[in-house]
Amino acid sequence: MSRFTVTPNDSMKETLDRVKQTITSKGGTFDGNTESGEFAGVTPIGKVKGKYTVNGKDIEIVITDKPFVAPMSVIEDRVRNYFA
Repeated sequence: MSRFTVTPNDSMKETLDRVKQTITSKGGTFDGNTESGEFAGVTPIGKVKGKYTVNGKDIEIVITDKPFVAPMSVIEDRVRNYFA
């Protein structure tokens, strides 16, 4: 498990709408609102799952599942880019 915080550039609603659109357009799932939620994305080597909680202007993200062979640093970097 990896836990990290992202401060989005846009409003929380705009950011989460964009993240939802990006993840679902690539075959993943996104279920959440401006308080908390869960997401899952499909990569060439497996699924990445996580959850998020909004804390003021920050989004706290926890990666709950990832492909064994994928380095956590790579997964975190990609997820961070979605939410930034």
